[in-house]
Formats: sequence, structure tokens, C-alpha cells
Amino acid sequence: MATTNQLKQLAERSRKVANAIVKQDIPTIERNLEQIEKQSRKLADKVIKPGEEPERKAPYFLANIGIDGDRLSQEVKSINVLGAFEPRDILPDTDVEKFIEHKHQQTISNIIKDGHTQTINDYNAYFDRCLIQDWDKTKRKVFEELGQHIPTGTSSNSSDLFSTPGNSRSIFQTPLRGAPSGSFPGPSTPRSSYVTAGERTVSFRSESASQLNQRHLIYFDIVSKLNNFRLSKIEYGVVNEFTNAAKKLGVDYVKKLVQCWQSLISIVGENNVIDGRFARYPLKERHYAKSYMAPASSPENKELYRNLLNGAKRYLEESYRAYSLEYVNSFRTEALLGGQPSVSNTARAMLRAIHRPNGGIPINNLTMAENIPIWGHIYILLRQGHYQDALQVAEGYKSNFSKTDQTFIVYFTKYINNNNSLPSDDRQKLMTEIKQWPPFPHLYDPYKCLLYQIIAQMEELPQRPPTDSISPTFEDFMWLHLMCISEIDMESKTGSDILSLERFQKKVRDLGPAHFNHSGKDPMQYFRVLLLTLQFEKAIYYLYHEYTEDAVHFAISLAYYGLLRVPESAEAMALIIDEDESRPKLNFNTIIYQYVRKLANDKASSTAFQYLILLCLYGNRQTDSGRHQVELCHYYVRQLVYDTEAFSELVGDVRSREGQIKKYMPLMYIDDEQEFNEIIVYELAQQCVEDGKFKAAQSLYELTENYEKIIVLLNKMLAEYIWVSIQGVSMQPESAQELNPQEIKKVLQDYKKHQIIMRLPAERIQTCEKLLGLVDFIELYKKQDFENALSVIQNVDLFPFEEDVSIIKQKAAAIDGFDGQLKNCVAELLLITMRCIHSRYEQLKEQTSFMSPSPSNKHLDDTFVLRQKAKCLVSFVGYLKSRLSICLKFLLLYS
Repeated sequence: MATTNQLKQLAERSRKVANAIVKQDIPTIERNLEQIEKQSRKLADKVIKPGEEPERKAPYFLANIGIDGDRLSQEVKSINVLGAFEPRDILPDTDVEKFIEHKHQQTISNIIKDGHTQTINDYNAYFDRCLIQDWDKTKRKVFEELGQHIPTGTSSNSSDLFSTPGNSRSIFQTPLRGAPSGSFPGPSTPRSSYVTAGERTVSFRSESASQLNQRHLIYFDIVSKLNNFRLSKIEYGVVNEFTNAAKKLGVDYVKKLVQCWQSLISIVGENNVIDGRFARYPLKERHYAKSYMAPASSPENKELYRNLLNGAKRYLEESYRAYSLEYVNSFRTEALLGGQPSVSNTARAMLRAIHRPNGGIPINNLTMAENIPIWGHIYILLRQGHYQDALQVAEGYKSNFSKTDQTFIVYFTKYINNNNSLPSDDRQKLMTEIKQWPPFPHLYDPYKCLLYQIIAQMEELPQRPPTDSISPTFEDFMWLHLMCISEIDMESKTGSDILSLERFQKKVRDLGPAHFNHSGKDPMQYFRVLLLTLQFEKAIYYLYHEYTEDAVHFAISLAYYGLLRVPESAEAMALIIDEDESRPKLNFNTIIYQYVRKLANDKASSTAFQYLILLCLYGNRQTDSGRHQVELCHYYVRQLVYDTEAFSELVGDVRSREGQIKKYMPLMYIDDEQEFNEIIVYELAQQCVEDGKFKAAQSLYELTENYEKIIVLLNKMLAEYIWVSIQGVSMQPESAQELNPQEIKKVLQDYKKHQIIMRLPAERIQTCEKLLGLVDFIELYKKQDFENALSVIQNVDLFPFEEDVSIIKQKAAAIDGFDGQLKNCVAELLLITMRCIHSRYEQLKEQTSFMSPSPSNKHLDDTFVLRQKAKCLVSFVGYLKSRLSICLKFLLLYS
């Protein structure tokens, strides 16, 4: 019973296997045992028994197609394959020599294999790299030509232009108007733009065309003077000059623009400048470049940022002093300012005007002495930049301080004497005391709170007392935070109470333009904020989308002093590269190039050139990036000359000799005239030749007195004219003017007249004369003057007309040495020559038929000579190496 169950299970499993193997669409074959036995016997009969010979049908089948199957079988059996797969001998452990030999062979084999693999990988990597580089260059050119348009209507509230760790939007995405001014974006990773700003509509708001032209001229005058001073190696106060120029602009935001320029004067320390010249302490070109490009942790970089911050604070203090005088003069009656006021009395008058009885700020919670807020008196002096005077006044008020404030004088003295910074231990001690103050912010004197915050250099006090009423302006906000910055090291990790420069920069970016620009009504405000926080690259990038022309000239000023970081690769496409948020890089090349394109479109080529040579501010001959920058400048200058066709103005001509480029060669890293010719003139001439501007190329070569190049060019022009004439191509009027053989003939005559031809290779002159002869030959052929045409082509001495094998071979070798269009015309010239021979022969036959039955010997000789010439041309074709099969057929036909 158990055996039966096992057989059933085995049969069931077999069916399952069969069902899994056999496709369901094929029907199963049902056979019984008798049929299976019968089929098995048939298969067994077909099996070859031992000793039997197999049926030899295959050899007969192969023999029908010519294959000897028996012989091939014998040859296959005779092959001994055992040697090919012999097992390796096992090396004894003591056979060191065999072991080393085996390792040596194995190493060589591995090296060959690894080298082969490495070569393939290197090739693939190189191919990918070249492909990416070519694509990047092409993409950059496309973006420079097309660019991306930024609508002026949506650019004024562009807080997302600065990608920060709290902003996930694209830097080209614009938020909606009316967004909350104090909103802080959520965390994200910074991203860079890989699209240039491109050529966009310049946002000059409601300016007229005349104002736009005036602005070009005013700014250009400063740029031209800057380059002239650079050429003379004299320091130039470029920011002061741009400030004076900005005052002449007829734009509605000129006051704000001048304020931005004045802030930059103070930041860079451009003092004592009269008419662009430094009276003392001059700042050289690229004055700050080395320190600004140094690592953030380097001492020189820290010192530079400290000096720049002091300049920003100095500007805010000077502007507040001017504001104080205006404010006091507005309320003379309440201020009670005397005739010759001191610094301290001016501060008193300012406080009386601020806290005047009618319309002033109430004096609640203020500590008073002689109707003057004592803490306010110290604060106003400090706000105006009178640090020592503030210390003296504070010492005078010591008796009016409470017991808890008696230590203020000690801290304040150390703060002033230590260059506006407390020693670390004293700062920690003061911060501990401040944190122990009672949490009643409305009970504190706001002036006192501001002073303690400044001395302790805290971002804000823990009690958060209300101080907006006494420091209401944007300038107050900026000055307070700049005074509280204690860390210059951009990479330092500071505590929550310590305000570093990087931290304040991030706070400004998080607040965004909407917070400072009064809902888009004052775009220049945020730009000034970025300048005062030393974010020069982001400042230019922001202003570029608001007032493009002003942004370009701010960028020029910063680049002149070396205060702009630029990408190391001159081929970079991003307008701003923000991989390192605290040290972004601005594409100075793109900014200048896009502005120059606009000037070039306005046919102001000389103006555009003055801007292009500024690209070499970042050029040098020591580094690859510096050399690339110089080459890029040369390329742009050549393109400017070529596109605007300002050859005489920029490069020069035979009459005026010197163009502007030659004058400014030292600024473009061009040492001498020979280098000028190679970099500018010859490259331009070659480009003109390639594009068919032969006259422009001729003028350029004449400028360098390279007459051999001119003759080569004239030969090319004549060959081009001959090819066009033979092909019957209709030329445009400008092309016909470029290819004028009569003018070329005059040039050659002038060279002969002035003995210039004596300095040129004889073969060049002979080629030119032959080409002029061919031009005459074609013209005579078109006029059907076959007799004179044959005379001219024979004088040209291009083809052989005598049955002299040596001469025929010589002429054939000369033809094979031709290049360019002339060689392509040889076949057609041969056909035209043969047509002339044939047509002249027919004319003689017609003339002979009208004569007496006995024609003259002259006609017979002429016809004989024509037949001889035709035979010579047929022989000549046979010696040509070039493929002239069509020509050969015609020649044989005519012969």
C-alpha cells in the first residue's frame, strides 16, 4: 500500500514538472504503453551497433559542393590539442629561481592587462572631459548671446536673489510683493546660478533716451580717465570721481546713489582726493587684492576686514554728524545751540531737540542731569564718532550714576582705550552682570541699554528693552550692529551672545531687500546695507538686477582695488558662484561683457573698448587663470573690432597709423609692436579673410607693412574672383566691391612704382600677374574674342602649348602644387581653353570656305598650330595627378 502511494506521488510530481516545462498553448500527446514501446523500438533500431559502419550520406552531400569530408576528418583527428591545455608544473617550494621567473612573467602579464584597462579608462575620461568642456563653452556663448531677461516690474522685491542656508528657491525666482518684511526662510542648502544674467532691458525706470546717453558719457569720462591714469602708472581716486559724476546724473534716485558712493569712499579709505589725484596716502591699483583673496583665517585677511568695518562705521558716524547739524538747525529754539558750540554742547543740543516738549520723544525712564539725559549724552557722542569726548563726559557724570553702574566707567575706559573692544575676560564678566539684571525691560533707560550692549558687544540684551524710539533709522540699526561685531574671523564659531561678521551678514540676507527697501520704493537701500556689511559680490549682483549701469561701475571701482572675488576659470558661466556662502565669487567678465554689448550696439566702439581693457585688472602672466583672463580680454577686443568694423578707430590705418588699442597695449599685457601685430592685427586679418572681408584684411596688413601677406591675400582674392566668374555665380554688390581685379591691378602697379615689389618674393609677384592674366583671359572668352584669349592664356604660361615632354611634365607638376580655389578652377580653365581652340578653329574653317579653292598658307599654318595645341593639352591632362576625368573627356572629344 505504501509503495502504491509513493508511485502516485511520483506520477503527480512528474505531471507538475511536465506542466511547468510544456507551454500551455501546445497540446499534450496522449500515448498508451503499447504505443510507447513501439516508438522506443524504432529509436533503438536507429542506433549504430558496435562494429557497424555508419551510413555515409554526409560525404556525398559535401562532395556535391566541392568539400572532401574524409580528408577534413583526417586532418581534424591529426590535431593534437593536448599540448595547448597541459597542466602547469607544480613548483617545488625550494626552487626560488623558478618561482621568481614565474612571478616575473605574471607581473608582466598583469602590467600589460592593467595598462590596457588604464588606457581605455583614460581615453574615456579624456573624451568625456573634452565633450563637457566643449559643451560648457558652447553653452556659455549661447547664454551670453541670449541671456535671461529679468522683468523690471518684479525685480525690486527680490529677497531670494541671495541663496542662503534659509532659502530653497532659485536665485532667479522672484517672490510676490507684500511678503512679510521680517520673515526668516527655512533651512536649505545654498545653490549657485549656472545661467548668466544675460543681456536684459536696462531698468532705468522713467528715464528718457537723452538721459541714458548723458549717463553713458558721464560714466565713460571717469572710466577713460581711470585707464589713462593706469597707463601713466598714477594712482587714481576712482570712487571719489564716480561720486562726483553721480551728482550730475538726472535720475530720481541720485541722492541715494550718492550716499552709496560716499559709503564706499569711507569703506575703502579713499581720502585726500582732489580731481582724481591723491594729495597723500594714495591707494594703488589692486591695493587690497592680496589680503582680500587670502584665506579667512589668515592675519592679513582679518586685518583687512577690521579696517573695512572701521571704514563702514566711520561713514555712518560722519553721516550722523551731518544729520545732527541739520536736525538741530531745524529746531533752533528748542536746541539752544550757542554761536561756537563744542562737540559736547552740540550733543546736548541734539538731545534737547530730540526730547523737545512739543512733538519730541518723552523722557520717561531717562536719567537726567541739568535737563539732559546723561546716558543719552554719552550715546550721542559715541554715535557721532567722538569716542574720547564720550569718555570724558562719562567720567563727568560718574557721580550721577547709581551704585550698580559705577563699574561702567571702568568698562567704558577699557573699551575706548582698547580700540573699541573689551578684553575677553572683562567682556565675559560684563555679560554676566547684564544677564543678572531684573527682567523689567520697560523700566530701563534705553540709552543706557544701548551703551551696555555696545560695550559688551552683544547682539541683543537678554531683557530686550525697547530702543526703537531713540534709534529709529536704518543707519542707527546698521551702526549699532557694526559696533557690536567682535569677531572678524569669518570661520570662527562664536557663542549665541557674540555677534560675528558672518552672523550679521546672514541676518541681513535673511531679512532681505523687502525689509530695507520700504516695499520696493528704495532699492538702493538694500544695496547700501550689503556694502556696509562688506558683501561686495552680493551687493553688485543685487544692484545688477535693479540698476544695471550703476552696478557695472560699482563693480569696476571694487575690482580696481581688488575687492571683488571672481571665478578662477574665465569660462565660468554663473553670474555669481555661491558655493562658499561667506566668500562668493562674482563673474566680473560677464558684467563687463554684457554692458559692452549694449555700447557696441549703440555704435560706441571706442567707449566699449575702454571697458573691455578693464578685464585685465584680474590678468597676470604668472598663473593659468591670469593668462586666460588676458587672452579673454584680447579675444573680446578682437571681436569688438570685427563686429563694429572699427578698424581705423581701434586698430589704426595707414594714414592715422595708431589706433586706441596700440595706445593702451601695456594695460592689455602686450609688450611691443610685434606682439600687437600677432595678437590683434594678424588674428583680425585672418578672420576677415575667412569671412570674405578682403579689403579690411588688406588694410590691416598694410598697417603692419607686411606686403608679402598682402600679395598672398591679393592672390587669394583673384583666385576667388576667377572661381566665381567661371562658376557663373551672381555676386552681391558688396562682394563685387571686395573682389575688384582693377583695384588689385592698381595696388600692384603702386608697389612697382614705389619699389616695394623689390622686397617681395618673385614667385608671389609672378603668381599675381598670372592670375591677372587669367582674369583678362576669362573676360575675353566671355566677349568671344577667342584669338586674343588664346594669346593671353599662352602669355600667362599656365598650360603647355609645345610638344615637349619635359615642359609638359613641368607644367603638370606646377599645377599640382596649386592650392585653394585656383586649383579647383584648373579643370574649368582647361575646358575654356579647349573651347577657345575649337571655336577659333571653326572660325578659320569658315574663313577658308569663303576663299578660293587654294587657301593661303597662313590659314593652313594657323589650323595646324591649333591642332598641335589641342594635342598638347590632351597630353598635359594625362600627366596631372588630380582627378580631371570630365575635363579629360571633353579634351579627347575636341581632339
